[in-house]
Amino acid sequence: MPSETLSAKEIAEHQLLAALKLWRDGDYLSALTLAGAAEEILGKRLMKIGRASSFEQIRNTIVDLARDYGYTDSKAEKLLGDLLNQTRNELKHYEGDDSLSFDLRADSAEMLVRAIVNYQLLTDVVPEEAINFLNDISDT
Repeated sequence: MPSETLSAKEIAEHQLLAALKLWRDGDYLSALTLAGAAEEILGKRLMKIGRASSFEQIRNTIVDLARDYGYTDSKAEKLLGDLLNQTRNELKHYEGDDSLSFDLRADSAEMLVRAIVNYQLLTDVVPEEAINFLNDISDT
């Protein structure tokens, strides 16, 4: 079987499109995991070219607002980052015996939006599947 050579953008695009299909099919857990992988790859690509990812934009905006209101904890960025990625990280690294509770539909939609924004920031393109997804979630 011949080997394939894929760029980070191609890998993330494939993951994003697959995540959108899984979300449409109601497999929110798998959609979240794949969207999280795409979001992370695309975010790292953005960092390499000196641009802020959707994660960084959200985190920095909230941290700035908190500081404007007097919150001075030096760990704010880390704490908020952990919160923004909580469900993805729990699913990705879970080793426990207890059951976990999530709002998988909402959490996967949030991760998909972040991945779509990163993709658009990197490519100046929004795939048709992403537009359909964004229309679907705006109707609910």
